[in-house]
Amino acid sequence: MAFTALSLYTHLLSPEQYGLYTLLLTGTVFLHNTLYNWLTAGTLRFWYGKTYSTPVFINTLSVSHIKISLYLLLIALLFVFYALFNKNLEASWVVSSYFLLLSLTLFFITQCIFSVEIKPTTYAYLGISSSILSLLIGTLLAYSGFGALGVITGITLGTLIPSLFVFKDIWLPFNKELSDKTLAKKLLKYGIPFASAAILEEVTKVSDRFMLAWLHDKSQAGLYAVGYDLSGNSIIVLMTAINLAAYPVIIKLFENEGYDTAIDYFRHYVILLLGVSIPAVIGLNLVGPDLVHLLIDEQYQESVLSLLPIITLAIFAMGLQVTYFDLAFQLAHYVKAIVRVRIIIALVNLLLNYILIPKMGMMGAAIATLLSFILGSVLSAVIGRSYFKLPFPFMEFFKILISALVMGICLWWLKDLRGWGWLILQLSVGIASYLLMITLFNVMNIRSYYQFT
Repeated sequence: MAFTALSLYTHLLSPEQYGLYTLLLTGTVFLHNTLYNWLTAGTLRFWYGKTYSTPVFINTLSVSHIKISLYLLLIALLFVFYALFNKNLEASWVVSSYFLLLSLTLFFITQCIFSVEIKPTTYAYLGISSSILSLLIGTLLAYSGFGALGVITGITLGTLIPSLFVFKDIWLPFNKELSDKTLAKKLLKYGIPFASAAILEEVTKVSDRFMLAWLHDKSQAGLYAVGYDLSGNSIIVLMTAINLAAYPVIIKLFENEGYDTAIDYFRHYVILLLGVSIPAVIGLNLVGPDLVHLLIDEQYQESVLSLLPIITLAIFAMGLQVTYFDLAFQLAHYVKAIVRVRIIIALVNLLLNYILIPKMGMMGAAIATLLSFILGSVLSAVIGRSYFKLPFPFMEFFKILISALVMGICLWWLKDLRGWGWLILQLSVGIASYLLMITLFNVMNIRSYYQFT
């Protein structure tokens, strides 16, 4: 759905409109991580503590969410009044961002509840239906001439409607009296470092787009964002999906089964994370040109192709930090260290963007992003070991790397071919060659799934 959305939006939106869309979306996600992320972070950590009943936990989350939203409404109204008298800010931008923020926060916290309750099927239905609805409504509104605001409205409705379908099962009956201030403070105290880390992560991830819009124009931000989204909607989505599935189980095992069981599960998690992300990076660089040719509008293609190798490596480095190295701090209950690492990364990223963008434009932003994310992974890996030694399956890593390289060699001979038929062949060859190699190496005992050893 992400690739389809990228294809449709690049054909329906000009680079300037795509730039406005990505600025509004990333800005709203930044606000979510600033104001609401502590609720989900605290829920993931304390849901299994058995100190508070489910109704108390749910109503505490509800009351906290409502209070933040009401305060934010007052601020949004002030911005609307300011926008009505200032030509540099559109009131419609503020209104659409506010409603998108409310929809996203309800959607994310609802997903979080399904995650901690380990209900993957319901979680999947919620995510899939949201993606489909967001794409359909956003595309229809963009095609009707509503531009970037139409796409934002589509995402708002697409995330809101599925959340409302399960609203009764999770959030009702609402009883303010069941809200526990002690729990709220506990969630806030634990979640503030996570929120701070998420804010700094967003600064590093989106500063390039805002600085491109500032130092050049929104069209440059739009062209850059398409290249970034192509990588982000593949590599980081896969890594995040694996992390979302595994992290609640890891926490539950640490709480209930002990260190050895949790670490054994963690080792399998790392193998799966590497086994999916490494071939994704290599495969996207070799199949990417054909994907860009088929999916992306012509006015975006040149910039996307030039950015693809750098951005894929940057996204992979960022994914390793967030979904692997940073877990050392979380498992050691020392989240403040994540904040310190991300402060350094954010400052380095801002400085590099400020230096490189005026000289190199989009390529400078890409290089700044790559160097920042590599620095983040290195710092997180080195510092994290002093708090919690994460397992790293070296032998399995080398097996995965060799398998991915063999896959890359097979794809190299097909990389210059263009067309849907060739794309299907490229994907088939890539998948088949990689599966063959990891089967030969028996990575994660994969042969047992084929019922032979």
